[in-house]
Amino acid sequence: MIEKKSLKNNLKVLFQKSPGALSVSVGLWVKIGSRHENDEERGYTHFLEHMVFKGTEKRSSKMIAAEIERVGGFMNAATSREYTYFYVTVMKSEIELAIDILSDMVTKPLLNENDIKNESGVVLEEMKGYEDDPEEFLHDFYYKNLMPNSSLGLDIIGNKKSISNINSEKIKKYYNKYYNPSNMVLSISGDFETSYVFDLSEKYLGDFQREATTILRESIVPKNLNKFYEKRKLEQVNFVIGSDGITKDLTQNISMSLFNTIFGSSMSSRLFQKIREDKGLCYSINSFSSSYSDCGIFSISCGTSKKNFETSIESILEEIRLILENGITENELKDAKSNQKGSMSISYEQPDNKMTDISIQEIYYNTYYTLEERMKMIDNITLADINHLINHLFSKKVFHLSAIGDIKEKAFLKIKNSI
Repeated sequence: MIEKKSLKNNLKVLFQKSPGALSVSVGLWVKIGSRHENDEERGYTHFLEHMVFKGTEKRSSKMIAAEIERVGGFMNAATSREYTYFYVTVMKSEIELAIDILSDMVTKPLLNENDIKNESGVVLEEMKGYEDDPEEFLHDFYYKNLMPNSSLGLDIIGNKKSISNINSEKIKKYYNKYYNPSNMVLSISGDFETSYVFDLSEKYLGDFQREATTILRESIVPKNLNKFYEKRKLEQVNFVIGSDGITKDLTQNISMSLFNTIFGSSMSSRLFQKIREDKGLCYSINSFSSSYSDCGIFSISCGTSKKNFETSIESILEEIRLILENGITENELKDAKSNQKGSMSISYEQPDNKMTDISIQEIYYNTYYTLEERMKMIDNITLADINHLINHLFSKKVFHLSAIGDIKEKAFLKIKNSI
């Protein structure tokens, strides 16, 4: 179970006890992501994630890193399309240091002009790195093409214009708009008494004050199920096939994890066995689900040679056709269930995984499902549930295709993206 408390400023604190754990993981989550930016703010969420590490009134950026590394800990942060999070993992005795540093960084960043100018150059170089990496480029290219009229389709990192024009006034305005207590969650997993954790949380975050702001979000837009390619002289062709997915609904997400295990996310999956092992068409192939609060995407990614490009797509579409027509077997579902329960149990032993898990559940479900409850939910999924999901994913029988490689336009346009 988890313990939950709202501090006097309305900031939520979550704690899950991990008996016997020698480390503690502390995360400070902000319910703001790249999809909430307007046109002028593109990339600001990710940029602000960088800037939080640049120092506070109490600590320089070097001091922040040194204090954590001095005790053998590690820290990092990430920006998604719907949230941002900062986290620290240290040995158990250093929990107060972890909460102190995280709260200092996130609630009192300097955001000075010189640091912003320097970091804008860093982010612009980061952009170039993504553009030069075929797999990174393809991921962003795919999202842009699949959802061209949605902020979900735009790059998390932003664009050259918005990042080049960023300054202290703009980033402080963005920070003040979204970094407020009611929009934050402090999540902790370790072996402590609950009262001690809540007392430390109140000590370091209870006095943080900022007016809450309503977060606006656009309407859902239909997916663009057409074909797109970027011609580049590469040894391989990398491509993604995409369709509608599912929202952040726990029961649906469990069904999706089971289906994905069967279809394409594991070495024993249908796609891996048929496309790679039986036919030898590629080295890497994978299916994955991306779920958001109001929509989702199902994707199949593959990297193959130019000569095997068309055959690989045809083979993948054939596997989609077969599973749409025939569904899955009882044995496949049984094995997928034992796989999911096993991997969930293993990952749940680590405090950082527990910290992440309780945070995501709070952000999307505003409640908490125990490991045992989710095990039961896995057991309750039926063949009919999976086949209903398959129909939802593939019933349109036409799919988005984005590719990058040394492809001729005429040949690409002839490739089928339907079954």
